[in-house]
Amino acid sequence: MVVSMSMSQISFATEFFVSSAAEINSALQTAGAGDSLVLANGTYTNLTINFAGFGGVNNPLTLRAETPGDVILNGSSTLNISGDWLEVDGLRFEGGSLFNGSNAIVEFRGSNGEATNSRFTNSAIIDYNPSDIDARYHWVEIFGQNNRVDNNRFEGQDHSGVTVSVRRDDSSAQFHTIDRNHFLDRPDPVGASSSNGFESIRVGTSQQSLSDSFTNVENNLFERTDSEIEIISNKSGNNTFQFNTIRDSAGTLTLRHGNDNTVEGNFILGENKNRSGGIRIIGEGQTIVNNYIANVDDRAGGAISFAAGEPGGALNSHAPVIDPIIAHNTIIDVAGPALTYDDGLSSTRSALPANVTLANNLFRSLGGAIFEGNQGSGGTTIGNIAFGGSLGPNTGDPGITVVDPQLQLGSDGLWRPSSTSPAIDSAQGSFNGLVPTDIDGQPRIGLFDVGADEFSTATIVRKPLENGDVGPLWIIDPTDPGDPVDPPSGGGCFANGCAIQAEDYSSVLDPDGNGFTWSRSTVADALGGEVIVAPNGSRVNLPNDEHDAIATYDLTFEQPGTYRAYYRARGFNGSTDSIYVPDDFATDPDSQENLASDGEFRWEVGQTFTISASEVGVPLEFRIGKREEASELDAFVLDLDLSLNASELDALFDVVIEPEDFSEDGTVDGSDLLAWQEGFGTTSGAVHTDGDADEDGDVDGFDFLAWQRGLTPTAAVSSIAVPEPSSVTLMFLSLTVLCRVRSFNRKS
Repeated sequence: MVVSMSMSQISFATEFFVSSAAEINSALQTAGAGDSLVLANGTYTNLTINFAGFGGVNNPLTLRAETPGDVILNGSSTLNISGDWLEVDGLRFEGGSLFNGSNAIVEFRGSNGEATNSRFTNSAIIDYNPSDIDARYHWVEIFGQNNRVDNNRFEGQDHSGVTVSVRRDDSSAQFHTIDRNHFLDRPDPVGASSSNGFESIRVGTSQQSLSDSFTNVENNLFERTDSEIEIISNKSGNNTFQFNTIRDSAGTLTLRHGNDNTVEGNFILGENKNRSGGIRIIGEGQTIVNNYIANVDDRAGGAISFAAGEPGGALNSHAPVIDPIIAHNTIIDVAGPALTYDDGLSSTRSALPANVTLANNLFRSLGGAIFEGNQGSGGTTIGNIAFGGSLGPNTGDPGITVVDPQLQLGSDGLWRPSSTSPAIDSAQGSFNGLVPTDIDGQPRIGLFDVGADEFSTATIVRKPLENGDVGPLWIIDPTDPGDPVDPPSGGGCFANGCAIQAEDYSSVLDPDGNGFTWSRSTVADALGGEVIVAPNGSRVNLPNDEHDAIATYDLTFEQPGTYRAYYRARGFNGSTDSIYVPDDFATDPDSQENLASDGEFRWEVGQTFTISASEVGVPLEFRIGKREEASELDAFVLDLDLSLNASELDALFDVVIEPEDFSEDGTVDGSDLLAWQEGFGTTSGAVHTDGDADEDGDVDGFDFLAWQRGLTPTAAVSSIAVPEPSSVTLMFLSLTVLCRVRSFNRKS
């Protein structure tokens, strides 16, 4: 953290502690850039928050929860964000409802007009539903320009209305960002008077659809969002939908209106759900690249669906598809066609897609027709691979090669080209500017590969998103949004290797699709208090059987060398005392590791693994598999010391709390600064969690300096602004200059 400060002047941020709408309004009369309104923990019913003010450039005025997630708003509580450079952080709307026809729970406009450069973050809206499914209001409405909605959880909406809506009242560019949110459990609106209007995200409306919004929707996770065909509904131009993951959801990503939009690098994983779909295309100049679509149903007629257009139709009709680019996508094992050209074709919707570019896509079918429908005029078909089904209208097209792509199922559940795949280096045409990286974020070099995935050993920087990748920082358990963050459990990667708690996996996989995989269980004797448990079922006998359950871990090593693997695990009898461990990284485990059979944890000595200089600093995937049911894995170690004993291995998992980690959560960040601020001025009897780093019983400037020195480089300190003293002032810091201005608007 770099903060400038002179001897003659110190800038202070002011905190206003508030607990009512009146106190919020009063504080806003004087609060400005860098200041914070801190809303006291508790439950607020029917609270209307009008957060109207003005922060500074990259120095927002903030409204935040005293403890993120512990400020609960219900009843008819709402929030308006109005002004410039504002930020709202850590609120939890849950269990309330609004009246039919209300605008939104959170709205980016108010008494200071539409918001600009403002943010709604690290918050949740859960089950904010009226009793009438047809009662219509939106959950979040974004007006203005340059606003951001990020790291929020939107769960359980079951009534009419868009979850997050970008409102366009005129043709102005908006440049909003909607990112790293978790949308989940929006059910099929059975009994609703209309099936329209239940989108999770909508950008614009038909009235302004021919103007450009320039909104970016990225890195969001959608799970079980089943409420209508348009999970994401685009209704304006020049928007980007990238790096999102849609899982187990009955709907599509739909470019409903508007032109020149980009859909790139999304994972659409239907998981064989009824009425799931892929990408639905309407309008001109749409670019669809680097997407991975697998196991979807035939919603909208195909995994990629061109809608038949209505020539000369109104703004709310289906505009003809003209000049789309469909390049470097992978479509795997879908229930219907991989691509349909004329969904909805009728006497009024008679326009077929024109000038389609279909380039370097990889299609593998379960056996039905890969292509369907009537093609329009013009267009280019080049470099595609299709296998497993008939080519339908593309039969005989020289731009499509019928050949087995030789894919293999990766530990992440995705199908990728094997080393002998004909997709490697087979792309044609010049699309370098559209796809410089593949869906994993790996660079495409030399001759490009066909499909979304480039065969590569480079670091994978993007994967299908999971619960821990998105949403508020304070939600860790999807069944209990109020759970606190787990305390540190010891271990991690260090100079000599990695010591990993088994429950800290990157993913758990179910290769045989039987619905069972490794699960977490609390065990008192475990080093971190938890283990992973192999699912029940018969023994996996490799190589004849398919893997039943695999846990994956991403490990990064700091130096090359030979590392020994050690496993802390146990079985309970002769039928539960073995697991599978790997011979190398990024390979399925196939070596049997025998465990104790008496219910006692024991360190097993495993194989050695060689890390080359080129692999240092690169995440390497390590996979552990079930062999017998009910076996428990507590932890494992890879270390340059090839002869560690049990005591030395246990010691690697000792929890070490740094003196400056006042919150004792394993990270030195803004939460520790808050602890120091709360304890500042204590002259005796202070403990570590009060902000006492040097154990002298008081909390003063020297404790702040300890925090500052230990601050994690990437740690967010939110909007808290504190002075950083010059070298001359350090001598006097504890006596004179480190003070914090606080304005109390509520009684202690």
